[in-house]
Amino acid sequence: MEPTYLLARGILKPWLATWFRWTLEGVERIPRTGGTILAFNHIAFLDPFAAAYLVDEVGRRVRFLAKSELFQDKRIAWIVRGAGQIEVRRGTREAPMALDHAYRALQEGELVAVFPEGTITDDPDLKPMAAKSGAARLALKTGAPLIPCALWGTQNIWPKDFRKHWWPPRQDIAIQVGEAMKVPVGDESRDAITDVSRRLSEELALLVAGLRPAIADRRRPRQVRAA
Repeated sequence: MEPTYLLARGILKPWLATWFRWTLEGVERIPRTGGTILAFNHIAFLDPFAAAYLVDEVGRRVRFLAKSELFQDKRIAWIVRGAGQIEVRRGTREAPMALDHAYRALQEGELVAVFPEGTITDDPDLKPMAAKSGAARLALKTGAPLIPCALWGTQNIWPKDFRKHWWPPRQDIAIQVGEAMKVPVGDESRDAITDVSRRLSEELALLVAGLRPAIADRRRPRQVRAA
């Protein structure tokens, strides 16, 4: 592991482990070795930290496909670059290069984490949006297991477009790891990519629905000051 990755892990892992109350289900479905793709729904800014916590719990390191804005943020760029994360330059000619880097990482036996929606969901009830094609393309090309993973509870801690507040300790975060999806490896046709992406979205929606009853959605709207 890169020194920066080890430094970030040494700081963040103890805090994540003690500050939040974790429920991890289906962890045994994540292979301990070999190229693996974990696909997470995206409901809050805390999600990458939760995903990294899950991966570390099975003794693996994670490479995220991360939007380029994070690599331009002077506060954290040195971390994401130094920790070997994969930059996605959305909407540019360089965008396909991210999949090339992820493909090589999978071929080398690494674990790649993706948020197939591409951004935090804009659904009012936090239902997963349609998956973009990246995760499907990687699974079809490499044959690496494509495993849907549902996150819930992070929206109560670091939400998007809702009131920010101090993080009280011992808030609940739940992650459900699903079964690896069956995909027609080697078939990189448009129809295959569309089908796998659609089924991935459906799997994530089912997993999220199963977690909802366990943790209430406590997001609070921002207060709008009168002019």
